[in-house]
Amino acid sequence: MSTDVCVVIASRDLPRLSGLYDRLMQLPENGKLFFMGDADVGRMVSEYETTKDAGFINENDIIPFDSVHALMKERLSPYLKGAELPRGVTGWYYQQFLKMEYAAHCSNDWYLVWDGDTIPCRKISMFSENGEPYFDLKHEHKPEYFETMERLLPGVGKVIGRSFISEHMLIKREYMLELIEEIEQNESIPGNAFWEKILNSIPAEKIQEAVFSEFETYGSFVAVRHQSAYRLRSWHSFRLGGEFFDPATICDRDFEWLGRDFDAISFEKGHFVREDHKNLFDNPRYQEKLSPRKMLETVQEVFQDGYIEVWD
Repeated sequence: MSTDVCVVIASRDLPRLSGLYDRLMQLPENGKLFFMGDADVGRMVSEYETTKDAGFINENDIIPFDSVHALMKERLSPYLKGAELPRGVTGWYYQQFLKMEYAAHCSNDWYLVWDGDTIPCRKISMFSENGEPYFDLKHEHKPEYFETMERLLPGVGKVIGRSFISEHMLIKREYMLELIEEIEQNESIPGNAFWEKILNSIPAEKIQEAVFSEFETYGSFVAVRHQSAYRLRSWHSFRLGGEFFDPATICDRDFEWLGRDFDAISFEKGHFVREDHKNLFDNPRYQEKLSPRKMLETVQEVFQDGYIEVWD
């Protein structure tokens, strides 16, 4: 099954993990890996040794950033009081819209969107031996995502106990185009393009609270409109990896050990290894005695900030 991998990333974020992106290059299954971003991203992709064989897509050829930013400023104008809207506020929604709109540009039936701050710990296949596609599931719930979704897609709500948010998603081009068309046909919401309707469906006072998820929306839509099209699979990623591993020093031994229990590790922006987090997960002596799962479960009993990884 030919599947391209699309990594949407900002130019300020790409250098941080560039030394690990040779692991991303192993993701495509008979396809190609593309980075999507602005012109600076394109320059970096061509210069870094770990990304020179990847492709590049200019984000403005998919959806012009300025168009989305202009609508955001219009919606938020009562709250801005003449101040400039930070581009990062728009960027959070914009990167989701790019992943959706890529369906109209992809030449394959399937594409995998993958978060640029997440690195696979082991070889990943998004299809079963029988060729069935996987939805990878984690444990997360934000009710506002589903409130927005139900305004966009009346009758489509939360359909499973777990979450479709897992730092990546395998998308069938046909289904994403169906989803976009259904959103655009919702005449109760102003706008023409799907992204205009998404932004216009959110109360202005809630827009900055990040209340839309492309992963929850696509997953729920497919679960309702195309039941049994995907096989469900538990996904375990080290979401707070950047608080315990330095991306500049994490090594093959660490990835081999992590891969026993984790599919991937994330290095979220702003995370760093605190003094009380040092010499834990990357300690060879601990790795010899404990599994990654046992280590994290033990640490989560003490450090309970942020996302808690759960095993079924």
